[in-house]
Amino acid sequence: MQRFLPRVRRIWAILFFTTLTLCLWLTHPSLTIWHKGIAEIATAQSPILMEPLQQGLKLYQAGDIQGAIQSWQKALSSAQERKSNSAEVISIQTYLARAYQQIGQIPEAIAQLKQVIDYYRQTNEPIEVGRMLTEQAQLYSSLGQHRRAITILCGENQSNATCSQDSAIEIARYQSDELGEVAAWGSLGNAHRLQGEYEQAIQDFERSDEIAKGINNQTYVVSNLNGLANTYVSLAGRNQRHAEFASEVGDKKAAEKFQQYTVGYDNQAVQYFEQSLHLAQSQNDKVNELRSLVGLIRLYDRQHPYEPAIVNNTLQQALVVLEQLPDSRDKAYAVIQLANLLQLVNQKNQSVITDPATQCLKSELLPKSVELLNKAVAINQKIQYQEGESFAKGRLGHIYECRQDYQQAINLTQQALIGAVADENLYMWAWQAGRLFRATGRVQEAINFYEKSIDSLKSIRSDLILQQRDLQFDFRDKVEPVYRELLELRLEQTNDLVQKSDIQQNLESVLPIIDELRLAELQNYLGNNCDLALIQKPVPLVGKNTAVLSSIILKERLAIILTLSDGEQKFKSKVFWVPVKSQEVRDVINDLRTKLEKRSDLENTYKARAQQVYNWFIRPFLSDLEKEKIETLVFIQDGILRSIPIAVLFDGKQFLIEKYAIAFAPALTLTNPQQSNPRELQVLAFGLTQPATVETDAGSKNFEPLTQVQSELKAITTSLPKSKGLLDRDFTPERLQEELEKNTYPIIHLATHGKFGIDDRETFLVTGKKVTINRQKSLPNKIYNEKLTINDLYQLINRTYPQNKPIELLTLTACETAVGSDRETLGLAGIAIQAGSQSAIATLWKVDDAATPQLIAKFYQNWHSGMSKAKALQAAQIAWLQTHQQQLESHPGYWAPFILIGNWL
Repeated sequence: MQRFLPRVRRIWAILFFTTLTLCLWLTHPSLTIWHKGIAEIATAQSPILMEPLQQGLKLYQAGDIQGAIQSWQKALSSAQERKSNSAEVISIQTYLARAYQQIGQIPEAIAQLKQVIDYYRQTNEPIEVGRMLTEQAQLYSSLGQHRRAITILCGENQSNATCSQDSAIEIARYQSDELGEVAAWGSLGNAHRLQGEYEQAIQDFERSDEIAKGINNQTYVVSNLNGLANTYVSLAGRNQRHAEFASEVGDKKAAEKFQQYTVGYDNQAVQYFEQSLHLAQSQNDKVNELRSLVGLIRLYDRQHPYEPAIVNNTLQQALVVLEQLPDSRDKAYAVIQLANLLQLVNQKNQSVITDPATQCLKSELLPKSVELLNKAVAINQKIQYQEGESFAKGRLGHIYECRQDYQQAINLTQQALIGAVADENLYMWAWQAGRLFRATGRVQEAINFYEKSIDSLKSIRSDLILQQRDLQFDFRDKVEPVYRELLELRLEQTNDLVQKSDIQQNLESVLPIIDELRLAELQNYLGNNCDLALIQKPVPLVGKNTAVLSSIILKERLAIILTLSDGEQKFKSKVFWVPVKSQEVRDVINDLRTKLEKRSDLENTYKARAQQVYNWFIRPFLSDLEKEKIETLVFIQDGILRSIPIAVLFDGKQFLIEKYAIAFAPALTLTNPQQSNPRELQVLAFGLTQPATVETDAGSKNFEPLTQVQSELKAITTSLPKSKGLLDRDFTPERLQEELEKNTYPIIHLATHGKFGIDDRETFLVTGKKVTINRQKSLPNKIYNEKLTINDLYQLINRTYPQNKPIELLTLTACETAVGSDRETLGLAGIAIQAGSQSAIATLWKVDDAATPQLIAKFYQNWHSGMSKAKALQAAQIAWLQTHQQQLESHPGYWAPFILIGNWL
């Protein structure tokens, strides 16, 4: 595992359109209060500089930003040639920084500000240094580099009480610069909001607001109200996603609770926006008035779905205010945002509508949207902002795509591609072009554009997971389809090929795309600074007796790809199409999973579904598997298919596990099958036997005691004498780290409750450590068990294990994933990869306490005797079946939930 610094892109906020530049603190009109006003400074310059400065000022105020830049660049060149005093040069560079920011040339603005900051440091003007640092942080935040902005504003390890000495906030505080401090706290709040750290953002905005009211600065009060409103909008969005996820997995209680939170946060956001609107109107603050109106439109639409007059009135107000603003980059994006809102409002199913860029929405206001997008094109052309023009044309192209006016859509999309600079936009318009060429039957051109889109996605994959944590659900709508649509096109080509060599070549191009999708899914789930260490050696070349089965769920059918080694350091593949729609796949798998968990099912009702899935995956390839004498099957599963244990597939006479050893791989390039030395195995085992309670976003969650964990750990230490087992109070993160520092164990075994959720923040293991938490001062303290998150485990292991000696196996018993979830099972693979483990054994559902010690002990004994991990688990499960023939315990609910992920050797 390697750490990396994310490469942020310029238009990240625009990509998902949830954090438009319009909403950033960056556009705060009072930025011009730094130093003196532009006009006042201009009059203080030498007569030779006066004319270009004044000319630039007029052009700037008229909205001709490019013209202003040219005038100020001329003034700067003149000042530098004449060796004018540094103060004159710095003033001009300050103007240029703000002008560059207005047309989206953020790196150029940062370069100018850097020189300004250096100057004020040299001249010992700390107040100016602090203020300019705040502007610099705002610029980095507009690039998506929110963590860097936070560091500039408060430092790397800020707390609620103190910031680092050289940070913008601490400089302002030390210099008693209340105006600088209020702006810095507000900027910090915005950076935390965009980073997804909402609770911290609220504290920052409230602190800024307190100071702003103290100095009676109404402009900043308005901006803080806007910041708080946007933060509550984000909190509502997060809880809405959690509610949708809880509904998917059938947790009605959690869904209702998250929905209540959503409504509450929406109401709070409305209150703040309305306060901001009234105050902005009283101050004639058009920028913040527009911000508030735009924020209220969508909220009113959700709150009053049957009262369109309220929404339409707010829309009209926003359009009127928009006309009163000078042309700028922010105005152009505001126009685009209003064009989107016109499509979004008055939709019946609002909970699933996120962005018109990926949906075709029916709206009576669509002609007005087209008019606004054309207006955005004109504004961007006037200010010569190429990226903004590209973005507006791309959005227009999508509207024509939805109208099935494909030629006009292609023309606009190609223009958008020509103007796109950032990979975020390039990926969108290339994807759009791919869809358009596919719709017009130009398949090869479509494939070329899909591949171009994916190439752009590769370059920003790190940013996709780091910049906006709450965009993880948007991944399913805005990233996954690119891969799936390309895979479908590629696989369809295979049907038209005759020569075996051509078929093989085409399938060879498909496998890396599958891997890219799997990698993107995992990184999206993990959402942290842990890079995935890729393995270059393809899995099929590892052994002749291994076969890989990859699945891809498409809207109308399911594709299964079998990959085998041909014995010549190459591999051969074949594809089988299952004529089953994606919803039917989900229904069948969920039904099978539900039946598998019912250990009291005496009629074995699961068998019909288990045989149906067997017919999908295994029966089409039986002759190939027998001919190649396959012993181990490795499955790279898609979506909901990850939620069932393949071992239970049934051919009518026996389970699949009785014929093949089985393992799951997260991706070809994330699996490194290497033979271990099983005779040197040592296990560090921790267990929890007592009842536990943890705090979650949905409230307290109680876990029953695991009565057989003590015997489970005893069985392990008996089988592998050099092992060590610790229980309950000894099961703490600190003790785990202490033991790993003493001895590098190849196996970590955690027998405790594990919950896998919507993302890595909701995925945790329960420890025996007790912590006291009080979220509300009016209520008594509550005692909870401390959670060990994926990231906690990664950080702990990363500190103690040498990078050249990763964990051989991470075993997690008593973990559970929910029926119906196509994300929770990502956590099973993710937690092993995150921990730097070669492989993992985990459980898909709550296992029988008595069965677990026997199965796990038998697995370790088999592995210790020289079997591969896959065959050791296979032998343990077969032994269980043989021991409990014709007994209730032969039901898969007892033995099947244990799955092996990763290195199977």
